[in-house]
Amino acid sequence: MTVSQTIPALHKAISIIEYLAERNEAVPVKELSYALQIPPASCYRMVNTLLQHHWISEDPSGGLRIAFGLAHVARTYSEVEARLREFEPRLRALSQNLQMSTKVSLREGHLTTTALRAEPPVPNAITSPIGSRIHLSIGSASAVLLAQMSDPVIRQVLASAPDEAWERQQPDDVWQRIQDCREQGACFELGLYHPSIYACSVPLQLTETAVVALSAVGWPEDFKNRKTIVDQLRAVVLE
Repeated sequence: MTVSQTIPALHKAISIIEYLAERNEAVPVKELSYALQIPPASCYRMVNTLLQHHWISEDPSGGLRIAFGLAHVARTYSEVEARLREFEPRLRALSQNLQMSTKVSLREGHLTTTALRAEPPVPNAITSPIGSRIHLSIGSASAVLLAQMSDPVIRQVLASAPDEAWERQQPDDVWQRIQDCREQGACFELGLYHPSIYACSVPLQLTETAVVALSAVGWPEDFKNRKTIVDQLRAVVLE
């Protein structure tokens, strides 16, 4: 994403939050305006907006601090992180049983991000580093995440896909994976994005509000018995 695709005012609002977090003490608006080089009028409007959403609070003296509203937003992801740590032993056991790499993926905007992974003790396992990202139009994990959205939103996401997403597949292929996930609770990506990489994914209710994708990734020869792969993925989800 280029700088031209971002919102300068939002950058400034975020800088206010970061500044208050680093100071960890009440800070007057004038200091924010001067330190961050934000025009006073704009700074006051940003501060008032953050106050209304309870992301910051105002002391009786007029100083500003981080408030409980921002903590609530952060706590949602903290719960996801905690559940990921709890799930990690099951993911490692699944990788050992399947003798394939396994991973948990979550949605970040229009991207699918690897949040957790495990690899079997074999020399040629396919790796997916934690933090690696790919557009939601690509892969079985993405289809699981797309399946949780409404069709109009899915169409918007697919419209934002980079050209490389369509080099070996068509939108109908993505919709088929979504349909498989919705109807069968699992979907496959059998070499459409990369001819040597196959994957199977199922939905995992990680928290009360977060559905993520649990996947097994391997070589074409690893997918001779697809039913076994789906059964083992589902078994881990139901544990």
